[in-house]
Amino acid sequence: MFTIGICDDRLLCRRLLEAQIHLYEEENDILFNIYEFSNGEELLEEIERDGLVFDLIFLDNSMKKLTGLETARLIRQSKSTSACDIVFVTSADNHDQFMQVRPLQVVCKPCTQEGVKAILEKVLAFHIGK
Repeated sequence: MFTIGICDDRLLCRRLLEAQIHLYEEENDILFNIYEFSNGEELLEEIERDGLVFDLIFLDNSMKKLTGLETARLIRQSKSTSACDIVFVTSADNHDQFMQVRPLQVVCKPCTQEGVKAILEKVLAFHIGK
């Protein structure tokens, strides 16, 4: 099953993104495993402790301890998660800073339903085509 992570320190942002993904599931008769994390440390711990492998991670940048960019760097350094697609969902104006970790996309908050749909279709097309 396709596994998605949502990492944002703001609960409302996580819930909005989750609702948009669930709407896509309903409209397309598909089911995802969705995990939520309130910070990068929780996400990295879950990957390391449980060996969880994500197909896609929606990642906020402005979080308390580890930023999204720092979290993405650590994800890219891990053999088990280095190929994971990362989408930054951020209010940052400077999107160039994220390119060093090869994100699939950088989108501005709040993410629209059309934006989420386009991202999911792009990732699913790639994974189905493997």
